[in-house]
Amino acid sequence: MRILMVASGGIAMIRPLNWALEAGHQVWLLCPYNPFSPQDTPKNYGYLPFTLELVNYHELTGELPKDEITHQLLLWTAASQLRAIAKKFQPDIIHVHGMFFGAECCALADLHPLVCSAWGSLNNLIETDPVQSKQITEVARTMLKVADALIVEAPGLVETCQPWISAFQRVDLIHLGTKTQNFSPQPAKYVDQSRRSLDITEETKVLLSPRGWSKFYNHHQILEAYALAYPHFQKPTVLTFLKFRRTNSLQEVEEYYRFFYSRLKELGMEQNIRWLPPVPLEMMPTAYSLADVVINYPITDAFPSSLVEAVACERPVVSCLLPAYRNTFVEKFCTVVEPLKPTALAEALVEAVNHPSLDQEDRLAKARHFIVENYDEQAWKKKMLNIYEQVAASYKKMNSSSQG
Repeated sequence: MRILMVASGGIAMIRPLNWALEAGHQVWLLCPYNPFSPQDTPKNYGYLPFTLELVNYHELTGELPKDEITHQLLLWTAASQLRAIAKKFQPDIIHVHGMFFGAECCALADLHPLVCSAWGSLNNLIETDPVQSKQITEVARTMLKVADALIVEAPGLVETCQPWISAFQRVDLIHLGTKTQNFSPQPAKYVDQSRRSLDITEETKVLLSPRGWSKFYNHHQILEAYALAYPHFQKPTVLTFLKFRRTNSLQEVEEYYRFFYSRLKELGMEQNIRWLPPVPLEMMPTAYSLADVVINYPITDAFPSSLVEAVACERPVVSCLLPAYRNTFVEKFCTVVEPLKPTALAEALVEAVNHPSLDQEDRLAKARHFIVENYDEQAWKKKMLNIYEQVAASYKKMNSSSQG
């Protein structure tokens, strides 16, 4: 099978890309960066630098054109370029990762059969506020109309999307899962090495926020909750963050960091904060194993791999309960609190540090077993590849019928 992938980057693109390549499919990737070095490039892979003018504009400026005429001109030019790429490559499937301007180009170029992964773009459809639930982007509305298959990451979205699509489209639940043989409790010697490198004493409890650095992940409210909880901890604690940018705007990240650090100084808690560098995926199991409590507290979310990874590593997780997490293992195996309420998070952190349950080890082991059985990457890989095969076959059959 020949697959054309269009993406802005990120692990949500890399995993399915690797799945397709491992299965022997021929893949061309249209993306701002090449995830493979020249010496590691698979034989069945081709990289297309993002030549689309609209994408180049965004990469250089960090934003889309503000005036509609420029936006439409770049969009039509990009769609024309994309059609030429598809004509040359003749893909059996086009998979666009995310509802961004690249997806808009695919729609305008009328590329089919088209698989589109939402990855957070449809969160509002399952928000509890009925007004908020209608506030999805125009690109998202377009993709709900034109995608032959829609990939969503939260169970609640499968049913919620049905009224938005036609009878000829399909909605499938796909999670990236994790390599459970790698994401598991790590040997004590590696954890001890990490503690020493971060100047964390043996008796100190580590609270870890593993999400990337973005205001959407609410690091400032985690800090506020920690400050509220701190006087009540019965053991020394440190709060640890990852220095990993999760937004296209460097300026936005810098502004958010300045705001965060200003508040940190006001609270006088600089000595209680630890920073992990951008950790490669293969080293994340050690980062999770370093933590005595993992904190997940975003404003809005899809269904993140970090929750799967933390539970696979048998770490206690305190998380806000967002709509995307309902009817998942989060409700059963994690401590859930109200979102956007630092006092509730603070209470949960105090309880997790001071009074871990007597059967905690057993519960964490059962939680890991659930992840191994239900979220191992290989199961999701098989499902994704089956979707490719089915959508391609269905589109080919439909075309043959219409031409006959």
